[in-house]
Amino acid sequence: MDAKILAPQPSPWRGYGGLAPTMNSVEFDKQLDRISHWLEQWDHYMRCNILEGLLHRSNLNQIQFLWTVVQPALHRDFMYTAKKEFPSQTFQPVSTYTSREVKEKASRLRQLDHFHRVKSAHVQHVMQVKNAVKEPTLPDILTMQSKEKTKVKSQHSKDHGSSLPHLPGTIGPNGDATQAPITAALFLGTDTCSSWQAIKSAPPYLRFVDMPVRRHIQDQQNELPSQFSITDSQSFRNQPSVDLSQSLRYRKQKKQNLHRRSRSDSLPTNSKLPEEAWRLYHWYTDQWTDVRRNEFWTRTLLKLDPRQHYFLSSFLCVKQYRDFIALLPTHLALHILSFLSPVELVNASRVSKTWARVSDDNELWASKCDEVELEIPISGNPDWKRIFKENMYLKLNWEMGRCRILDIKGHTHNVLSVTFDKKRLASGSLDRTIKIWDIKTGACLQTLKGHNKGIWCLKFFTKNLLISGCNDGTIKVWNLRSGTCARTLLGHEGPVWAMARRGNTLVSASQDRTGKIWDISRCMLLWTLKGHNAAVFTCDISEDGALAITGSADRSIRIWEVETGKLKKVIWASTTTSIMSVSYYKGYIACTYGETICFYKTNAKKAVLLKTYKEHTKRIETVQLKMSNLSKDEGMIVSAGKDGLVKYWDTTQDASMQTFKGHHGQVNAITFDELRIASASYDNKIKVWDFNI
Repeated sequence: MDAKILAPQPSPWRGYGGLAPTMNSVEFDKQLDRISHWLEQWDHYMRCNILEGLLHRSNLNQIQFLWTVVQPALHRDFMYTAKKEFPSQTFQPVSTYTSREVKEKASRLRQLDHFHRVKSAHVQHVMQVKNAVKEPTLPDILTMQSKEKTKVKSQHSKDHGSSLPHLPGTIGPNGDATQAPITAALFLGTDTCSSWQAIKSAPPYLRFVDMPVRRHIQDQQNELPSQFSITDSQSFRNQPSVDLSQSLRYRKQKKQNLHRRSRSDSLPTNSKLPEEAWRLYHWYTDQWTDVRRNEFWTRTLLKLDPRQHYFLSSFLCVKQYRDFIALLPTHLALHILSFLSPVELVNASRVSKTWARVSDDNELWASKCDEVELEIPISGNPDWKRIFKENMYLKLNWEMGRCRILDIKGHTHNVLSVTFDKKRLASGSLDRTIKIWDIKTGACLQTLKGHNKGIWCLKFFTKNLLISGCNDGTIKVWNLRSGTCARTLLGHEGPVWAMARRGNTLVSASQDRTGKIWDISRCMLLWTLKGHNAAVFTCDISEDGALAITGSADRSIRIWEVETGKLKKVIWASTTTSIMSVSYYKGYIACTYGETICFYKTNAKKAVLLKTYKEHTKRIETVQLKMSNLSKDEGMIVSAGKDGLVKYWDTTQDASMQTFKGHHGQVNAITFDELRIASASYDNKIKVWDFNI
């Protein structure tokens, strides 16, 4: 009964997870038994070299399995216990992204952090890992009198150091079958060498759990498989006596391994590896499936000591966190990073200086700018990353209503009209003057005098020419260089309320119930648009200059052909009151009457009302439309009126995006572009709402 208790129980484990034994599973068990014997013969450094070769021959399944199993070897408790067992060995935690993140979080949460931590090693190359696991060699400084003691100590170190104690029933390095139990007993500190309980209490790396060494290892210690022949001049790795298909497969695998070896930092050289290691590589790469490889690793890890566990974890850590962007050619690294989104590129630039250099490449960000619609003006030598960043913040500012407000004061009476280009802003007032301002600073650059009444509309023609429409019924062209009136156009019989220009074509709207089309480059009247039954308060022109749009107090919007001056379409937008403002953009029309904004989509046959907006509390005086996505009817509308509010709308939403309250009187005119909104009010002020901040 006692013998049954002490004797090791046979393992039910087989090559395929406990299934009934087959010839293949028996052969696999024999191979594992041989590996068990070989591991006991190999010292620490040889084991590390052979393990490195196995890792280079492993696929993703084995790497993931090993990374999960041996990762605890980087824990500080493992470092402490391993250091106690092997005081001459260096065990230092390896720094990884995860460990640095955890350390940073712990330091942030613990204000008084006085815990001692072992400094982590920042390992980047495989050679650093191999140097870390080398056993230190001490110089011989002992005297002649202590040589005998040194010899005994060396023999004791040999039994307890690089060569591990052997298990019962195994063959020692000298072929002595009784050496193993004595060594094991000495290591375990027991007197009874046959005690199975004592062996079970040994550390896991001294044995294969549930994998006893079988008798056929002793009987067939020097027997090789029939497919191998080591009687040739070289070993089987150079000239294996296998069939043709096996030989070709092996040579192909060997060629792949050599290719991998050329790319890796350092693979073990052939001359340093024993013959058994190459047999193991052959089984591992050519004969075993992924299931068997993982079973092999499961058994082998239990046979290894902490030094090899530390080597495996450090080696895998280096491979896992290898900087492939730094190792690849620049054009390949840029191609890989081009698949990242802009936000991911910014995060990638924080990884390291190398990643930041590649991620900030100007051509890479130029491709990202091509994917979006840019609103920021582009300079001659653009910094594409800065442009993309400013463009992104500009869109966010419009959505959130963040802007810098510039108050411009100088007029002595109500401001009736406003327009701007990239650098200058022009305003017209009831004080009969036109003023030119610096759009960024608000400084007055010029004052133009010549009209007899209030100036209701303004348009820049060129850099040095400005067009104005006045309540006195005239249209003037101003030379901004000299500050004088260059031309005066006489055609309307009433006040000119509105103007619109595209290229050399100018459309004007007047109290005399007509609209007029001018060739402003020649100051020549082309057509007079007759058809409205009341004053024409507003007008616009299409982007290509082919259509003119007018809105009247007769409650209708009329679309005209510029080339012929003929009426093309009539839209009865209002049923109650005058059309005060109209804006046309690529087939879409925004118009206002009373406190209502109407948004239309026009085609060759009719105009379809898409939405109406009603948030203003008093009559809307001015509106402007700009579309961004025609297929989805996406765009923006800016409106202002007698309630003193400036609102802008997303055409796909029912409510306004933002409302600005800044003026103390009615807002008579607005104009906007991608960067800013300018508004003119009866409180004698112009406000510039600048979103490019």
